[in-house]
Amino acid sequence: MILFEDIRDVHLEISSLCNAACAWCPRTFWGYPYNGGYPEVNLSLDQCGKIFQPSFLNQLTSININGNFGDIVMNQEGADIVEYFYHHNKKIKISISTNGGARNPKFWQRLAKTGAQVSFCIDGLEDTHHLYRQNTIWKQVIKNARTFINADGYAVWKMVRFKHNKHQVDDCKLMSQNLGFRDFKLIIEGRDTAPVFDSHGNLTHVLGNYQGETEFKILFHRKQTDDVILQDIIGDRIPKKTVTCETKKLKSIYIAANGDVSPCCYTGFYPKTYGHGQYHQAANSQLTPMIAKNNALEYPLEQCIEWFSEVEKTWKIDSYQLGRLVICDDICGS
Repeated sequence: MILFEDIRDVHLEISSLCNAACAWCPRTFWGYPYNGGYPEVNLSLDQCGKIFQPSFLNQLTSININGNFGDIVMNQEGADIVEYFYHHNKKIKISISTNGGARNPKFWQRLAKTGAQVSFCIDGLEDTHHLYRQNTIWKQVIKNARTFINADGYAVWKMVRFKHNKHQVDDCKLMSQNLGFRDFKLIIEGRDTAPVFDSHGNLTHVLGNYQGETEFKILFHRKQTDDVILQDIIGDRIPKKTVTCETKKLKSIYIAANGDVSPCCYTGFYPKTYGHGQYHQAANSQLTPMIAKNNALEYPLEQCIEWFSEVEKTWKIDSYQLGRLVICDDICGS
């Protein structure tokens, strides 16, 4: 699928911890704190030094720090890690996605001075932002973004459009320009329908036109007891004709906060442990038999990517039951 010397981009998760409780986040159960089988870890500076040797860093053109589960603000060595990357490759492009709701001014000033591009996820104005980004305070996010921008940081306002905030898109874009954000990105994707629970399991509100069950005890019981098998997620669907793999196209790999290496973030949802009671339980069950020696803290990166070839072989199989990966079809199939 990809040779070690061809890798040019790394999608990196440096923490699986987060200060927020977003309804659709895999770290939560519709916003309620729940660990569905992922390790709660930070990738340390020393560990990054072991994985990202200077010679490897010098072959890279970009690093995208945006994990499946966590946020850079939770890693106390986050700025140190970014500085380490730039120390060994001054030309590398580093992009970071964050909720921006934590850390002190010194952190944001240091991050600005590195030259990294930081996308602040701000989903509306003060009256709407928290409806999805639970546990983040809009004024604090704006304050941190100002600090970053005033230190000459390259900031992007990234907004997910929901039913409850779509009327504020123009105002948010104008505000981003007035504050000095370099760009405004509107994300339109399927997060707009869900119940939202607080840390006590109380229903606080619903997103979009959600019409389903809202009784927490019923939903949580299903989550804990129901098994999702392959047939549940494939139904009667017909396998896609081709898979245009983003990993091959971008010459990229995904590294999780515990050092596990996967072809992409979609195959990197901690497949050995995560996903009970949802889509990833079935999707990950197809991946686990292929995975071998994929932790970059234990094995050389060259060895960690060897199992990717097993993934590519499945694209020629014409049946999910016989081994075609549903996750590859769902994300990159056509």
